[in-house]
Amino acid sequence: AVINYAIRPEQSGDEAAIHDLVRRAFEPMWFSDGSEPDLVDALRAAGDLALSLVAVTAQGGVIGHIGFSPVTIDQRECGWFQMAPVSVLPELQLKGIGSALIAAGIAAMRRVGARGVAVVGNPAYYERFGFRTIPGLSPLADHDAQYFRAQDFDAAPPSGVLRYAPAFG
Repeated sequence: AVINYAIRPEQSGDEAAIHDLVRRAFEPMWFSDGSEPDLVDALRAAGDLALSLVAVTAQGGVIGHIGFSPVTIDQRECGWFQMAPVSVLPELQLKGIGSALIAAGIAAMRRVGARGVAVVGNPAYYERFGFRTIPGLSPLADHDAQYFRAQDFDAAPPSGVLRYAPAFG
């Protein structure tokens, strides 16, 4: 069945629905430690949820979410962002909602003048959206390295150590 939904920026009052959605989306994931909903809340509380988009049904139900937060490269503000987490209700996954959120999020980040976006996740999935390994750009945590991909919107990609917003721990 085709799901009718729209993508819009998070609004005041969406917080509880986003928390519940992120919890439900990550519960079945083997790699999740259950921290993802609290991460979104912590990013928002710290003012580090630079972009937060939701996918909503015609009835207003939140069925998907994507967040972007600022990062530093070699401890400098650089106009780069981390895309995380990306969440879709388990029963609605594999229907293109996550892909639509990623595409809308990347387009929005480009519009506001971001210089690039990084992600940690399944390389085979994220490379479809233009994420790739950028030589010389690496995450702080070694255990993220094999899953770390990025896309630069500038002619000259950066190099250095990328650090996530403090809420990531």
